[in-house]
Amino acid sequence: MKVKNSVDKTSLLEYKNKLIKFLSSFGFLILIIVGAYFIYSQYMLVRSLTFSSDLILNFSTYQELMEVPWWIAVFYASELGGTIGGILRSIGSCIALYSAWLLFRRKEKAYPQIRTKVAVALVLEASFFLFLIPTVILGFVYPMTYGNLWYFDVTPVPEVFFVAGVACFALATIIPVVIFKLTSKIMNKSSKKEIVRWGLIVGISYLFIVFWFDAFMQWIGMIVAFGINLLFDPLNLAGFVVSVFGLFLIASFALVVTLPFIKKEHNHLNVRHIGAIMFSFGTYFLFGILIYFLAGGFAERPFAWYEIIVPHNPYLWCVIFFFVGIPLMLKPKCSNTI
Repeated sequence: MKVKNSVDKTSLLEYKNKLIKFLSSFGFLILIIVGAYFIYSQYMLVRSLTFSSDLILNFSTYQELMEVPWWIAVFYASELGGTIGGILRSIGSCIALYSAWLLFRRKEKAYPQIRTKVAVALVLEASFFLFLIPTVILGFVYPMTYGNLWYFDVTPVPEVFFVAGVACFALATIIPVVIFKLTSKIMNKSSKKEIVRWGLIVGISYLFIVFWFDAFMQWIGMIVAFGINLLFDPLNLAGFVVSVFGLFLIASFALVVTLPFIKKEHNHLNVRHIGAIMFSFGTYFLFGILIYFLAGGFAERPFAWYEIIVPHNPYLWCVIFFFVGIPLMLKPKCSNTI
């Protein structure tokens, strides 16, 4: 009986290890992550196209609301520019998904076949950020009018300045540069480690600029517009803490974990640490969704962070990292590095 129980436990342990190995395999995780990115990109594109169609079909109505010709041009350039960027990102996600599927099916044999495809997808992703430039212009111009022009009824000037101006300026100037550098490494057939190194640099840039700095600017704009008393509310304070301090800690930990590899001091990455970063990052989005609904959403709290964290968040798909991180954290010690 004891022998049978021992065999059952051994079989169960072997099954568990095989399951963790499959779930944490590089090709499978990439496919899951890119799949989530693809699905949500199409969803956001449909929403964006719907709104842009309304802007075009009802141009005369918006023209009467905005009145000033140059402001109409700036407003439409910002909104339609975002839609064009969304179209490019959507196309890029299709290419990325196909590449991820080939990688999953053929593993390293797929590298030569997907090299150009991945590079094209990255260029399209970078273009998404470049099409934020009209929004940057709007963000810096609108405050000069002291908010006297129509911009979605009443939009606080500080929120427009810090989010559309300052944050989007960082997005449009920093992120495309690192993406194009990664693209050049791929197209020039650099070594696998060199490509991974620049992939990590892109990832760290996203964590600090796309996520932490953008959220930080949202809260700065809200505090300047509505006062520090905004943080006396428990839910607002919770959103502030997880966004400003939580995301910064996640990005900082990711930097500490990857910096030795980026600086070429180490040749390996700790998989469990990578999993912990992904898990924590996905947890941020779960917390954000929870706080959003507990607070009554944007209808109850018409502030920048509540508008972006769920209703207009192009990165809500990143909740998938919560689930992707788990098998990586459970990976056996004997295969704990890549």
